[in-house]
Amino acid sequence: MALCTDVARSVETVLLLGRNVLAHDVARRLAASDRERRVVTISTVGEAAPGERVIDLTSFVGTGQLAEILQELRPSMLVLLAFSESPVTPERPWLQDAAVADAVATAMRKCADLKLRLPSLLALSSTAVYGVAPGSPLLFDEACEGVPIAPLSSAFDRWADGLRQAEATLLSLREELRIAVALLRSASVVGGPIDSPLQAWLSAALPVRVLGFDPPVQVLDYEDLVEAVVLAIEQRSAEILNIVGRGAVSLSRLLALSGTVALPLAGPLADRLTSDAMDGKRLRWRALADGRRAMQALGFRPARSTEETLRARR
Repeated sequence: MALCTDVARSVETVLLLGRNVLAHDVARRLAASDRERRVVTISTVGEAAPGERVIDLTSFVGTGQLAEILQELRPSMLVLLAFSESPVTPERPWLQDAAVADAVATAMRKCADLKLRLPSLLALSSTAVYGVAPGSPLLFDEACEGVPIAPLSSAFDRWADGLRQAEATLLSLREELRIAVALLRSASVVGGPIDSPLQAWLSAALPVRVLGFDPPVQVLDYEDLVEAVVLAIEQRSAEILNIVGRGAVSLSRLLALSGTVALPLAGPLADRLTSDAMDGKRLRWRALADGRRAMQALGFRPARSTEETLRARR
């Protein structure tokens, strides 16, 4: 069945690729606006809902399907919400993210070879791409490359490195295909229907922390994440932006507000026993991202503070 009609071609089309309910929630928000546009959502995992398609972007077939969909829909914007959610969702996510980015880039190149008008690209990433160390800056701004991590000693390291590779693949399309590429780097989402590093760590059977360390941490409410993605689509963002909640709390305060008990262990033991969802370095050192640019560029102002978000989780 065709995905679009002649009438649909006459209005702006936004194509959302997602692995979870986030894409559907963004689509509902866009549909509720006064602006005339067509919003098409395609899942990249699971089974298709009625009237929806599913494509596996980690496969050669899925790459070809995406190219065909782009040729048919001719969207003005492609919104990629299909990267992994945390180091444990899905299994071995660092393999998936690089493959998803490669699939999108390959599909876009095929459209460019056909001389089609290419859509702008917006992708959701994570502030985990900023590596941390004892000398981490007070705040990571979007221009900061973070602290290189070598070797990749944990599942968290491999996940973050996979996201860095995926970002680099998408950003290379700016020069290669002359298209606008935007990245939203989100802090850990707490509450709501999707996973995140902190959410998965707090939900572990027995979270551990590093004895003698109490770093500040940031979180983001799920509804604020939806709002940020919608704003970036509405304003056709072409920037790299940090999306974070209001304020930060110490790790101990985060545990108290979320009603979670974490076992304090000496560093080497904590590194070995912590959940794959969290890395020992992030249980020691600050990893705070500067969200001021998103406020300036998008007008994004989180409705909930970090403390309010954590209280709501209980």
